[in-house]
Amino acid sequence: MLVVYLDPYFLGDPLFVPGLARDVAARGTGLVLVHGSGERGERALESLGRMPTATHGVWHAADAEGRGAVERAVRVLNREITHELNEAGVSGIGLLGSDRGLLKQVDGRVVAGRAGWLGDLASRGVVAVVAAMATVDGVEVEVDAARAAGVLADALDVPVAALTTASVAPDAALSLAEVRVPDAAALGRIRPEGEGIRVGTRPTLRDSGGPSAVLTTG
Repeated sequence: MLVVYLDPYFLGDPLFVPGLARDVAARGTGLVLVHGSGERGERALESLGRMPTATHGVWHAADAEGRGAVERAVRVLNREITHELNEAGVSGIGLLGSDRGLLKQVDGRVVAGRAGWLGDLASRGVVAVVAAMATVDGVEVEVDAARAAGVLADALDVPVAALTTASVAPDAALSLAEVRVPDAAALGRIRPEGEGIRVGTRPTLRDSGGPSAVLTTG
């Protein structure tokens, strides 16, 4: 089992998700894919006449209208990823992090809630596509997808992976300076200084163990 953080950079490429679906179909074992709203959230806020700004990949939406727009955008993206997986023959299921208390935000920190049921799904070969949303004081809000991937991996006691834009040597032990990723800061949010994150290009997801190169330092 493996938790994979999907960076907004990749999700902004219209060819990425169909390719991801083919790679996941070739893998044949359970995965958890974690994503935020990315460009979809940005465009949703722009459609309201807002000037979007983000912190740690989370779009600022201070009112109900803005939060609703981002939530709809992340739901649409979640359905599209899940649809592509199903079209490729993968047993994919779309989820929100707020479902059954999977993700929570406590004092501004993203934490995992009850995650055992998610592990059960993935262990049966299901690919869970988790949108990084949480319920805070009864309101659905977007949370940091990178951090969400890290806390879910820790809760499930499984490896976490991020995708690179250039190949790295299999089984290599690498520093952050040695890998090419869209957003290096996101790796430090998945795990402190990126320690222990597996990294590789999208096709490495075809391997049963996923990417095998590992970050050893920030």
